[in-house]
Amino acid sequence: MDAETPLPYIDVPDAFVIEIPDDWGSTSVDGREYTLSSGTGELRIDLVVYQARTKKDTLPEAVTAAVREWAKGVGVPNSERLSVLTAGGDPPRAFATIRGDRRDVFVGFFYFKKSFVIAASTAPSGDVAGFKRVEQMLWSIEPA
Repeated sequence: MDAETPLPYIDVPDAFVIEIPDDWGSTSVDGREYTLSSGTGELRIDLVVYQARTKKDTLPEAVTAAVREWAKGVGVPNSERLSVLTAGGDPPRAFATIRGDRRDVFVGFFYFKKSFVIAASTAPSGDVAGFKRVEQMLWSIEPA
């Protein structure tokens, strides 16, 4: 049996590392915006790298407010009621699930030491397995 070939990665210095599955493709704009998409195009992850935030910005209350403000900015109704999970550990991060009519979004905010990353993954509404896959991909993001 042949040894398994490792999957390719996107490795952004001072930011993150994410694995790209075999059946997915990736593109980048100026080394600060990245898109990963499944072979069928049904599943997608968009990542944008910004300058680092202050320690005060990584507090759970600030992170929750930031995720809700982002959701409001992309047109989510009742974004002020959006449940935000502020996962413990290093780096500080926050996640939220936003259900839509046609697409569901799982968003992650990552507060790395030298950068701040917003990652939004999408799957068609009703595609439970696809949504779980993009959700797990965001959970797997590691600091570079």
